[in-house]
Amino acid sequence: MEKTKQTFAIYSQNLDFTSKASLLSLGNMVLDIAGIDANKKGFGVDAVLSHNYAWVAMRMRLRILRYPEESENVNAETWIENWSKFTTQRDCVMTDDNGNRIMEAAIIFTLIDFNLRQTVNMLDKLPDYGGFINPEILDTCAPGKVKPPQNETLIGQHTVSINDLDVNMHVNSFRYIAWILDCIPIDLYKENEITDIEINFIHEILYGETVTIYYEKIEDNVYIFDIHNHEGISANRCKLTFVPVCRLK
Repeated sequence: MEKTKQTFAIYSQNLDFTSKASLLSLGNMVLDIAGIDANKKGFGVDAVLSHNYAWVAMRMRLRILRYPEESENVNAETWIENWSKFTTQRDCVMTDDNGNRIMEAAIIFTLIDFNLRQTVNMLDKLPDYGGFINPEILDTCAPGKVKPPQNETLIGQHTVSINDLDVNMHVNSFRYIAWILDCIPIDLYKENEITDIEINFIHEILYGETVTIYYEKIEDNVYIFDIHNHEGISANRCKLTFVPVCRLK
């Protein structure tokens, strides 16, 4: 099955303090092209919402090989790698104009029924979906299960605001990441870059809810973050891998 392709330009608003595209900007491009592809194939947000369904991310992994700079083009392509009764995996690859890979991403989604508050059998309710499967495997970027930290330390908290919500009134997938990134000392960013991020979306968090964020360093430059809901239950878990970089002063 043909892949969907889209070119994104890196503008100044996509940059962070390093003068390169931010992780959140690249992540949102993944969601943008996923939406473009889903709409084109007839199972986008509006199409499934007409049946009171919604796509919900369960696991995600981003592997960043290089952060592009202002005025560069990011050429993205996406496809649906697989599907089953209750889950489907979407892959995405981004390259520069020379064909060099910038980032790989994979997201595992499920479909939920708003009325029943349970997962939908996609084999039954979306029978045409299987016709769009492209079995090309992105081995290096399979989303896995993030193990809970064993000796976690409180690092921050956040109260969910309007700007955190998506069209389904759920917290946007990359807002969880933004909360975590805002807790990390800037000195760590000055000397390191995030090259790998794995996220597990475990429980939904609602508007107005105050969450607490914990972390544990499990290896050199590898950290686990655990976002707890107001009941103290893990709602989102994330593993970040950093690598040292030399930045111009």
